[in-house]
Order: sequence, then structure tokens, then C-alpha cells
Amino acid sequence: MPMSDEERRLLKELELGLIADDPHLAMELLSGYPARRFPAGLFPGMLAALIGVVLILAGAGVPAPGAVVLGILLLGLGACLLLGPTLLARSAGRQHTG
Repeated sequence: MPMSDEERRLLKELELGLIADDPHLAMELLSGYPARRFPAGLFPGMLAALIGVVLILAGAGVPAPGAVVLGILLLGLGACLLLGPTLLARSAGRQHTG
């Protein structure tokens, strides 16, 4: 069933309102290619941090200082993977604004 002139006008107003309110979202929807919602290092970073925490807890429960050290290193690697893009973007922003 075709749209009436009133429905077309309302749809056009909604589209223009979307473009005015959030131009980035409007361009993303018009292009058909949605932006990535999660950073690239999210899942590897979470996995490394989780394994690091497990190793720290396991190494603390049993006298295994090597497991604790490895756990701390993995936890640090996970934090770098999770926060790396954020920290890089902030430092790049400071360099360009200064």
C-alpha cells in the first residue's frame, strides 16, 4: 500500500530531525555499514585479565610465586588491551590541541 502525502511529509521531517540531532548516526544508517560498537582489544583483553586474576588467586592459595607473577603480567596485558585505544586517543588529542 503506498504512503499518503502526509505520511511522506512526516517521514521526511523525521529524517531531517535525525540528521540534525545526530549526524554521525544518520550517516551510519544511510551508508548501510554500522560502526564497530566494541574496541578491537575488548575480548582478548578481557580474556587475558580474567586468566591473570585466576592465576593470581591460584598462586596465592598454593605456594606458587611464578603463577602470581604470570597472573600479574597477564592482568597488566589485559588492562593494556582494554585501555590502550582509549589512552592512545587521549594522548593523541592532547598532542594535537597543545
